[in-house]
Amino acid sequence: MPIKELIEFVGKENLVDEVLEGEKGEQILSDLGGKVKRDFDRDWSSMGDWMHAVDEGLKLMQQEYRTKSTPWDGASNFKSPMLSEASIAFGDKASLEILRARNLVKTDVIGKDRDGSKKELSSRVGEAMNYQVNYQMKDWRRDQKRMLYILPNVGCMFKKTVYDPLQGKTASHVIQYPDFAVNQATINMSECQTFTQILDVDLNGLIERQAAGTWRDISIYPEGSEGGEGSKESAETETANDNPDRFLEQQCFFDLDDDGYEEPYIVTIHEQTMTVMRIVARYDDRSFIVKTPEGRVVNLVEAIKQESAALINQGFQPPEIADIDKYDLVRIEPIQPVTKYGFIPSPDGTFLDLGYSHLLGAIVQGVNTSTNQLTDAGTLRNAGGGFLAKGFRKKMGTLQVKPGHYNSTDIAARDLHSGVLPNPNPEPSAVLFALNEKLEQKGRQFAAIVDTSGQIQGNTAPTTALAIIQEALIPTSALMGRVLDGMSDEFQILYSLNKRTFDPELYKTVLDDPGANASADFNDESLDIVPTATPEMSSKMQRMQLATVEMENIPAVISAGGNPLPIVRNFFDRIGSQNLDEIFPEQPTDQQAAEIKLFRESQDIENQLQAHQLELAQLQTELLGREQERLDAETNIKIQKTIGELEKLRTESILNLEKAESEEVKNQINKYTAELSGTISMLTAIGAENDRRNASRSEVAPQSAADLTGRL
Repeated sequence: MPIKELIEFVGKENLVDEVLEGEKGEQILSDLGGKVKRDFDRDWSSMGDWMHAVDEGLKLMQQEYRTKSTPWDGASNFKSPMLSEASIAFGDKASLEILRARNLVKTDVIGKDRDGSKKELSSRVGEAMNYQVNYQMKDWRRDQKRMLYILPNVGCMFKKTVYDPLQGKTASHVIQYPDFAVNQATINMSECQTFTQILDVDLNGLIERQAAGTWRDISIYPEGSEGGEGSKESAETETANDNPDRFLEQQCFFDLDDDGYEEPYIVTIHEQTMTVMRIVARYDDRSFIVKTPEGRVVNLVEAIKQESAALINQGFQPPEIADIDKYDLVRIEPIQPVTKYGFIPSPDGTFLDLGYSHLLGAIVQGVNTSTNQLTDAGTLRNAGGGFLAKGFRKKMGTLQVKPGHYNSTDIAARDLHSGVLPNPNPEPSAVLFALNEKLEQKGRQFAAIVDTSGQIQGNTAPTTALAIIQEALIPTSALMGRVLDGMSDEFQILYSLNKRTFDPELYKTVLDDPGANASADFNDESLDIVPTATPEMSSKMQRMQLATVEMENIPAVISAGGNPLPIVRNFFDRIGSQNLDEIFPEQPTDQQAAEIKLFRESQDIENQLQAHQLELAQLQTELLGREQERLDAETNIKIQKTIGELEKLRTESILNLEKAESEEVKNQINKYTAELSGTISMLTAIGAENDRRNASRSEVAPQSAADLTGRL
């Protein structure tokens, strides 16, 4: 089939009529319906082991309210809530963090933005897509939150983002187990050969689709019947209105033109009769990779643009309709409207990710078994009962035993002791109890249930607390990162879908810009569409600690010439302030602007006053230091003079002692000794005075610093 005819299929709601116009139309549809059914059965079979684990996990999550009949009627039937706890814990964290922001879509500019036009484009596209997610797709947040609670247990879910012609707007649908089939040999969704969604459609739903022209207008039931066997058939259902039929909507490849090359389509069939109800092209004009006459392999749209630009440069006017027959088709890149949301990649490399059902199911079964055995053993031990010896003579009947009450019998003590044997049931096994505790501990550790309350104290530094929280939340952050990868893929699909389907008038209304051009904005390739949430920020405490660290570094930001206002605004946002718009108005009124200006001027005056006070305090400290140095110098001079006099007196005393041979000399020695004692007392007084002055200086400086701190 020529490229021109394939392009004509783009945008058509159903290609079944075009196929039937051909000579082999009925045969082609028959072959296509059979192929879709065979591929579905093959993919469903490849998921067998994965589905078995999910089914068993779902059974383990369902609490039981009735006892078991084995090993006896009324035996324990306990089920550990570990799987439910793990799934709920992740769902709580993920829904609060990932869906916390009002705007969930963020647009990043790719490449340089010299004139700021890319930033303006990014702002327009981001605002429009956030409008879609929050208002146009009204159930998006609710479905996403529900998915975050289911995903941890089953391990893998999907979302389909399409333009719904019945509602006239873009829609996103959650596809959960068991409503899908995909081959476990698939590498990724972009290279997926077949993906099937199972649709349960009742008779009214079928009529609505046929009336809208999206499904083939044909009766799929035998004449006179009320409907086929639906997927939810029960004994009470008799008509197709309350017994939906199964339809298979498959993303597949099929050689519709019988040229040996399979094109990508979306085909819907009725499973029971394999009747083809709908065929839609799964490509657009940008999907064609062609080979030009010059031998270059490029996108068809780019090839036409390059040819037109070359003609203009040569002074020629390009034709209104490009001649695309001269290009040879190399391949068709399919559009994939389905996004995969995975939890933990399978270690054996299969496509479907694993959940807690696969990874904790065996541990939970072990906990259930050991707990029930312990409970049953305790029941046997506490129930009492036993055996009566042959010949034991006592009237049989009910014997009521009350605390503090003794029952009298007419049986001898020896016969009573030897004739009654209580049930020989031991206490519940301590080894089994230890095994039960270990299994539960291992399961909870694997489920990444984190508690950092014991590691963070009131005096823990913000940077240290932030590091502790980040380290503890690495497993949870990694799981959230995979969820955010899925959201990023979904937003990319939504962005690509908007190229063809976003209402131009609605785009102008949302942006309040009569000149906004949806077609031009959504066809720009310089934007990257990502979620606003980040996997690292997985708790309010973590966000607050980060905001505190940023606040502490405001002086460094100011000294580097940065703008501290976003840091302050972010701090108030992280602590949960409800009046951010009033504190930080985007366009303040004249009165608010005057108040902000007056506040900044008063703040500048206060800063200058504090600087002058600091300078004065430094001068006072310097003067006190110089005065102290002068006093120290005077004290040193007096000390040296006294030491000299003392040395002289010591020398004279020694000489006099050598000459002392009489009583008069002895009296002289006593006189010298008294003088020496007076000198020593004087030196002691000088030393005390020096110590007092030093203490006075050490007290003056801290007092000045305290006065300075009080003024600041």
